[in-house]
Amino acid sequence: MNKEVKIDPEKIHLFHINIVESSIKDVAQKGDNNFKINIAQTTMHNLKDERVKIGLFIDLIHEEVTSDAKAHFVFDFHFKIEELTNYYELKEDNSPIFTGVLIATLLGISFSTARGIIFERLSNTNMQGMILPVVSPQKMLALQKKVDSKED
Repeated sequence: MNKEVKIDPEKIHLFHINIVESSIKDVAQKGDNNFKINIAQTTMHNLKDERVKIGLFIDLIHEEVTSDAKAHFVFDFHFKIEELTNYYELKEDNSPIFTGVLIATLLGISFSTARGIIFERLSNTNMQGMILPVVSPQKMLALQKKVDSKED
């Protein structure tokens, strides 16, 4: 595989977003937004259809020990990638190894989109106005929840 793979944004199509889980346990008063964020991700693929699914697991947990305020979200982002074969090599067992730049790009798109959805979901709560931090997609690569797997 060419190590200098460049991403062509026009060949990446986010065609479906599924909010798998969403729960919010609100804080008692507005402005009490001292939360830590936990993020994990999964990837699945369908090489034949040139599709990749990014699963994001985002938990906002209040830093105050006595508070049970939290928000939990699970998203699935479905992408169609034109010329997907340019972004992976097959191992001996025919499983793909995707380029880090492709997965990091998809994670960046997914997390940015999730930030907006979460901002909107929190708008009618006492957590309104909370903006999730920008997170490096490269760091998210290390936060894999389970082994990459093939999507049926």
